[in-house]
Amino acid sequence: MYTSLKNVQVLVSLLKQYGIHHLVLSPGTRDVPLVHTVETDPFFQCYSMVDERSAAYFALGIAESTGEPVGFTCTSSTAACNYLPAVMEASERKIPLIALTADRDYRHLYQMEDQMILQTGMYAPYTFWNVQLPTVRDREDEWYCIRKVNEALIELWEGSCPVQINYEVIRTDLFYDGEVPTYRKINYHPIDQITDYTVFASKLKNKKILVLCGQLYEKNDRLKKALELFSEQYNAVIAADLFSNMDSDRFLQTVKVTEAMDGDEFENYLPDIVITLGGHNWSFIKYALRRNSSKISHWHVSPVKAVADGLMALRELFIGGADDFFSGLVQTNQEKCSDHSYYKLWKERIDRLQYPEMSFSNFSVIKDLAKRIPPDSLVHLSILNSTRMLNFVELPVNVKAFSNLGADGIDGTLSTFLAQASQYEKMCFLIIGDLSFLYDLNASDMINQKNMRILLINNFAGSEFHNNFGVQKISTLNQHIAAGHQTRIADFSMLFHADFLTASNQKELDKALDTFVKESDKPIILEVYTNAEKDAAVLKQFYSLNRISDKHIYWKKAMKKIKAKFTR
Repeated sequence: MYTSLKNVQVLVSLLKQYGIHHLVLSPGTRDVPLVHTVETDPFFQCYSMVDERSAAYFALGIAESTGEPVGFTCTSSTAACNYLPAVMEASERKIPLIALTADRDYRHLYQMEDQMILQTGMYAPYTFWNVQLPTVRDREDEWYCIRKVNEALIELWEGSCPVQINYEVIRTDLFYDGEVPTYRKINYHPIDQITDYTVFASKLKNKKILVLCGQLYEKNDRLKKALELFSEQYNAVIAADLFSNMDSDRFLQTVKVTEAMDGDEFENYLPDIVITLGGHNWSFIKYALRRNSSKISHWHVSPVKAVADGLMALRELFIGGADDFFSGLVQTNQEKCSDHSYYKLWKERIDRLQYPEMSFSNFSVIKDLAKRIPPDSLVHLSILNSTRMLNFVELPVNVKAFSNLGADGIDGTLSTFLAQASQYEKMCFLIIGDLSFLYDLNASDMINQKNMRILLINNFAGSEFHNNFGVQKISTLNQHIAAGHQTRIADFSMLFHADFLTASNQKELDKALDTFVKESDKPIILEVYTNAEKDAAVLKQFYSLNRISDKHIYWKKAMKKIKAKFTR
């Protein structure tokens, strides 16, 4: 008999996959779902001990004797308190123990619920990792439980220190005949310990591979070369947006088309395996991949040990340098791949990219500046519109691009840029909106170096709200939601230690840009005035031009079904 509680199923499945054989069990009501499941599973070697304090020490003795991690479980409340002495001992001696503490519904904490105390983290700082497994009510809860148990057991094996997994039990009487489902294990690989890449290369063979390059700050020619060779040797697309800071004819800016794709069209471009590296990835492709998590396998390469499972499909976690990882794969597979159909599919889609006949707008302004930015410059973008639109156009080679994508907030953009520009000798450009600039106005006194260029696009509102809603949907949009205003920064230009330019139309912009992109003795601020509703309309037109019609997708799917029917 196995428990029907999915969070406990996840726990049991992953304990088995991580090779945790030994479990010390103490009697109680709240841990019945786990105890009855493991005692009927021949994989586990179970030991019964009534006293929880003795049970934990007994587990410590097994771990010390076998060199293997050992788990122990008990009911909720003060029963779990008795594990502390043995956990402290194991922490001091680096012995891997797993405190599996059963708990009640977290929503009843501090509500005079019987046998309920705060249990999560109750052994800190003696445990290396503490996780809480909620009741699984939806897909997100299941994903969360899978991720948290993987995190805890990876830390257990790597750190050889105690961890706590506190699992919520809302019913103790739900069992069924059959097997516990196998939930997704995340395999952990320190790159410096990989001596043979053959097993990984074989998993990639004959697969459609999408490599998503997130934010990278330092130029890495070895990584660039390894990725180019990887793309040639495998049926792989290297997706690199501006913030990956890697220029190569072999890399594709998939971001230019993915933002216009609907779900049906994106299914035609789904990879079998996604490999992510670097930091945050701005493109909305991550949401499309997440919606299709059951159809993909995700590999993540990271310099630091962290389970980044945002696509809900992580299976392989590689810790170390991405240049070492891809170089290892390239050296293992010396043959060039003859099938580049996946690369061609994406490239043909990107080559069909269209731009609207742009009227004067924030999009047209950014597009015009992009063409004029000198090579080897630094560009910093405020989030949302600036980040989005510069990724939709072309930049000269060797331009370093940055944005505060980590927390994705409009605050601090100006401050971050000014600090970067103060450490960079060549030209530095900031593209920023009016609200973001006003938000960070206290930093304006540091606009004091001649290499600083600030393109301030002022459409007198929060542009993103006009993109998402517009005054047609919410007539009062500009009152509070979009923070509409009538402030022209030029009206107090005397406060800045900079030359100040303005433009309200294309002719004025062309003239101002001639000065803006050239070297000068002072920093330059260029304030350009646009209309928020018009800005939103141009962006929507761009998406509309690059969206495949529903009719086209319908017939393509229909033909695919017909073809499959006659080839059976």
